[in-house]
Amino acid sequence: MKKIISLCLSAVMLISAGITVSAAPDTAKELFSETVDMTKVKPDKDDGVVYERELENGDYTVTVTTGGKTETKANIYINGGERVRAYTLEAGKTQENPQPVVITDGKLNVQVLGENPNVTEIKIEQIPERTEPGEKPTIFVAGDSTAQTYVYENVYPQTGWGQVFSEQFTDGVIVENRSMGGRSSKSYNNDGRLDKILTEMKPGDYIFIQFGINDGAVDKPERYISVEDYKKLIADKYIGETEKRGGIPVLMTATAAAWWDEENVKFMESRQDYADPTRDLAKELGCKFIDANRIITDEWNSMNKDDVLSGYFICEPLESKAYPTGTNDTTHLKAKGARRIASLIADAIPENVPELAKYLKPAEAFTDIDGHWAADTIERLAADGVIEGDGSGKFNPEGTVTRAEFLKMVMEATGVPGHAYREGECLDAKQDDWYCYYVQSAADKGLIPVEMVQDCTGKETVTKVLSEATEDKEAVTADVTQYNVITIDADAFSARPIELAFFGDKPITREEMAALMINALKVTDNAAAPDIPSYNGPWTSPFTDIADSPYKDEIDTATFMRLINGMGDGTFAPKAELTRAQAATVIGGLLP
Repeated sequence: MKKIISLCLSAVMLISAGITVSAAPDTAKELFSETVDMTKVKPDKDDGVVYERELENGDYTVTVTTGGKTETKANIYINGGERVRAYTLEAGKTQENPQPVVITDGKLNVQVLGENPNVTEIKIEQIPERTEPGEKPTIFVAGDSTAQTYVYENVYPQTGWGQVFSEQFTDGVIVENRSMGGRSSKSYNNDGRLDKILTEMKPGDYIFIQFGINDGAVDKPERYISVEDYKKLIADKYIGETEKRGGIPVLMTATAAAWWDEENVKFMESRQDYADPTRDLAKELGCKFIDANRIITDEWNSMNKDDVLSGYFICEPLESKAYPTGTNDTTHLKAKGARRIASLIADAIPENVPELAKYLKPAEAFTDIDGHWAADTIERLAADGVIEGDGSGKFNPEGTVTRAEFLKMVMEATGVPGHAYREGECLDAKQDDWYCYYVQSAADKGLIPVEMVQDCTGKETVTKVLSEATEDKEAVTADVTQYNVITIDADAFSARPIELAFFGDKPITREEMAALMINALKVTDNAAAPDIPSYNGPWTSPFTDIADSPYKDEIDTATFMRLINGMGDGTFAPKAELTRAQAATVIGGLLP
C-alpha cells in the first residue's frame, strides 16, 4: 500500500496527520512558501516516502532534507524524474537537496526511496517571475554529449561544440552550456536540467535545443522516448514553457556523425530517425530552427575526408586518458571538430535567429599588419582560425613566439595529436600548463630534440603497457620515447636540482623552429602533410651561418623543401628569436 502525504485542499488534514505546515499566503501576489515536517512519516517498504500536493503552475524550489540518528540511504525523485541519485549519509549527518521544479499540470510529487530514506523536511518555495530582461541576454544550450563541456584533466581531448560556442560571440551575450552526456530530451527533462534553465530564464534569453542521438535508445528506458512523445515534450515544455517566460527557443537537429559511405564516396546522412521529426515540428510550430544536421553533413561533403575525421574523437593510444588504448568514435568531437561545428551553427544565426546576429564576433582584422611582408599569410590563417591576434585588434607581427606556442602550431598543422598528461612523464610541463598535452605527445614521439631538453643525455624507445594481458586478450602496448637524464655523484655539489626540462614559455629560436617542424613531419601519418624528400646528390646550403648549428640537418631539409627562408643577406640567423610573422609564414607553408 503506497503511503502518500497529499496536500490538496485543507491544512486540517495535515494537522490530523501530525504534519505541520506554514500558513498559506493571504494574497495572490504573495509568493507561496511551505515547510512540511516529515519526521513522523514512515516509509513504505516498496514506495518509500511519497509526498503529493496541488500547486499553481510556475517555478519553485523544492528542498528535500534527509538525515537522522541512523545511517541514511536515499534516492530522490520529483514528478517521476530522478533528481538526486542514491547517496549515503553517516548517522547524525543531514543533507539538504534543493531542486528547481517547474509545475505544468498543477501537481507536485516527491518520492524518496532507499533502505532508510530518513526524510525530515520538505520545503517548497515559489520563485518570483522574472519580468525584466537581464543586463545581457543569455544563450542556454540544452543538449547531449556532442555539446557537453568536458574537463580535460579527465577526458582530454573530448570537446563539445557547446563548450566552445561562446568563442563565436562578443561579450555582449552570455553563453551557458548546460548540455550533458548520455541525455535524451526525456532524461534531460527528468533530471531537472530543463527545469533549472526555465527557473533561471529571463525575458529575452535564448535556449538552443538539440537532442535526437540518445532518444531512440529502446534498450535504455530512462532515455527512450517515442517520436510522438518527443515532439510533444519538445513542443509543450522545451518550447512552450520557454515562451511563457519570455524566452526565445531555437530548435536544432542533432549533430551529424562522420559516417563514411565508401560506395558513394561521401559522408552519409545520420541521425535521421529524430532529425526528420524535428524538421517537421519546426514547420508545424513556426519556431526558430537551425538544421545543424544537414548543415554539417553538407559541409563535411565539401571537405577532405581525413580533415573531417581529424575533428572527431578518433584517438591513437595514449591520446585519451579515458581510453588509453585508443578510440574510433565518429560521433563525439575533439576541439578541432567542436570549433568547426560551433562556427557552422554561428554562421546559420543571421538567417535563422537574426536578433542574435549583432552579438557574433566579426572576422578578425588586424590594424598593425598593413604593408607588412607577411600580411596576406596572416590574414588567410586568421580567417581559417589557425592563428589569433592579441584581442585588441593587433597581431603584433614582430613579437616573439614561445617554444610551446610553436609546438602547438606545428603539431596541429601536421596533424600530430596531443596526448593525455601523465604525471612524471611530461618533462617539466604540469597539468595546469595549457600546453601539457602537446609536450606530452611530443615527448612520447621523440619529436623534441635532445638539445632542447635541459639535463638530457639522449633518448631511447621503450615499451609502455597500456592494458595488461588477460586470459582472453593479449596485452596492449605502445612504444614511447624516454629522455634520459644526466647522473651525478651523490656527494657532488649541485647548484640546482637535475631536471629534464623543455621550458615551454621560453622564446623559440629559428633553428629550434626548423628542428621541431622537421621532426613533426617525421612522426606524422597525416597524408596531407608535406613529405620529407630524399636528397639526390650533394646539397649546398645557401646560408653562411648554420655550420655550427646542432640543427643544421633540419635547417637544410626545411630549406630544401622550401618551408623556410633566410634573412635575405645569405644568413639564416639560427639563434635569433622567431617572430609571430615568421611563425605564421612557416605554418602557412605546411597547410594544404
